[in-house]
Amino acid sequence: MTTPARLLGLVALLPWLGLSAATAAGGPSKDILSGAWRLDMDRDERPWLTFYDTSRKTVFRFGCGTHYELDAVYPGEAPKQDHTGATITIGNGKTQIDFAGFTYAAPENFPPDTSWFNQADLGHPELTDDIWRALEDQFLDLLASGQPLTVSAEGKSYSLPPTHASRWRARFKKVC
Repeated sequence: MTTPARLLGLVALLPWLGLSAATAAGGPSKDILSGAWRLDMDRDERPWLTFYDTSRKTVFRFGCGTHYELDAVYPGEAPKQDHTGATITIGNGKTQIDFAGFTYAAPENFPPDTSWFNQADLGHPELTDDIWRALEDQFLDLLASGQPLTVSAEGKSYSLPPTHASRWRARFKKVC
């Protein structure tokens, strides 16, 4: 085998070894949903950080406009009626934040047969600007941690891969 062929074989083998080591060390699991993170801009140039599943259905999104908005597939039981109070927890293995909001029948752009969790202003529109900005920074740090995110409610959960969308945080800081 020639030296370039050996190097090519080694380069092809290294990512597989790294993935195996990460999985063995409790790293990414098969429970992480497949899909992609994107930074989308609405018609008013306001940012939305969105995780789409492989069918291009929205699983999780966070954006700003007149206020922050958090929407996610609700992992708990489907609500018996729309606008039912609910809480979800979003964590990354080191940090977690609870969000109080409401559940609804999922709109068409969400996966079929799911419920939709919606929450505005990180649940605290009444906070002073300084305290609210600290909460905002804590949530943006959670999203930008480079760790998988777990969304849980009522003892059920799903995991999203680490947030990967080009320059999303800089866009939020500039616009929001």
